Amino acid sequence: MDSDLSTRALLKLLADLAVHLSMSSSSAQLEVGIVGAGIAGLSAAIALSRAGHAVELYEKSRFRNETGAAIVIGPNGTRVLSRWGFDFDEAGALDYSQMRRIRADTLEVDSEEYFTDIKQKYGDRWLLFHRADLHMGLKKLVEGQEPQPKINLGTAVRDVDVDGGIITLASGEQVKKDLVIIADGAHSELISKIIGRPCPVTKSPMSMYRFLQPFDKVLAHPEAGQFYKGQPSGFTTFYKTEVGRPGLLINTYPCRSGELLYVALVHPTKSGEKELDGWDSPADYQDVISDAKAFHPAVQAICEEATEVKVYTQMWRDPIERFSRGKAVLIGDAGHLMLATHGQGASMALEDALALETLFKSIASKSDVEARVQLVDELRRPRVSAVQTMSNKMMGPPDRMISEVKRYYDGPIPGHQAKTFSKEYNDFFFLYDIEEEARKMLSA
Repeated sequence: MDSDLSTRALLKLLADLAVHLSMSSSSAQLEVGIVGAGIAGLSAAIALSRAGHAVELYEKSRFRNETGAAIVIGPNGTRVLSRWGFDFDEAGALDYSQMRRIRADTLEVDSEEYFTDIKQKYGDRWLLFHRADLHMGLKKLVEGQEPQPKINLGTAVRDVDVDGGIITLASGEQVKKDLVIIADGAHSELISKIIGRPCPVTKSPMSMYRFLQPFDKVLAHPEAGQFYKGQPSGFTTFYKTEVGRPGLLINTYPCRSGELLYVALVHPTKSGEKELDGWDSPADYQDVISDAKAFHPAVQAICEEATEVKVYTQMWRDPIERFSRGKAVLIGDAGHLMLATHGQGASMALEDALALETLFKSIASKSDVEARVQLVDELRRPRVSAVQTMSNKMMGPPDRMISEVKRYYDGPIPGHQAKTFSKEYNDFFFLYDIEEEARKMLSA
């Protein structure tokens, strides 16, 4: 048996044993309702099922394959997945082993950094996924839980009574739960139930075209292949800046076991894109080619014959004043939408989930739910608000960003000179152990 597989299986067995041993016969089983079955919702379902609770999810879509999207999960997130026994090989995960920045006009390598000892430093891997593969892996974990969560597809939620734990479906049906997890994504319609006011997203002036290319086709191309042949998996970024104008940037990395190359062309938002709200609105291939003409022909070649191109206007929210109210908790993008600057969005959702698992693992009575919900807020808000601010304000004046981070977080943070994916930021994101912090809070 492969040593990594056997180690992962042993870790899952020990983690499962710890879960069951921690639950005494006097522990209450909660009825949990989760609104949304994306990465955050499925992760919460795994976590709360492992904690021994009866979980039901309500998802308005019918699960379709997402195209043109890949995702990065840092060691703070992969530690959570490893604990749950996630099958990284089946999900086609690749190690994020390097980062290169290349001038898109001259092809001069501006910088390169190799990440060769991530697991030794941080306890787990830094990984690249196709988003659909990560989602499918989480869904399989949900289906393997005991008790198995129930997923209701094509079931939209109209309202949540956070004090009563009552979920009202679009059909008018009402269901009462002991605990409600709101994970309905970036355009959450329920965030106002927690904070008492509307909280629309802020749109960036930049958008991105996203698509996937067959990696073997790119490698075989006489010009485009030079950037990837013999290189470990990781980011290869091409950029072009002009004085007085927003720059253009193409970020690429492989996913799905190296079968696909994810390509994201970041560009100033066009007039027709300003009103788009979805992650995957259809885009015109000719618009991609038009923007790519600013780059060297070898870089343009990466975009040739792109299919199923999507466009996404980048968006974020500033930190909110609370994540919980009554019997309900906001998690994932619903609670802390952030730009992809540090690749921490999904990892924060995984931290949210393990916080829920730890804090609700052995709850003596249903009457304790609101107190535990408050603990979730106290645990997550400082950390997540800091990560949000670092992600959303990284491109602005460092002094201003650091001053804002300190409004939410009183621990050590990266200094003024620290850059994205530098050791200072990696240490801040990756060394944090959400399970340990949650246990400390329970024992305080």
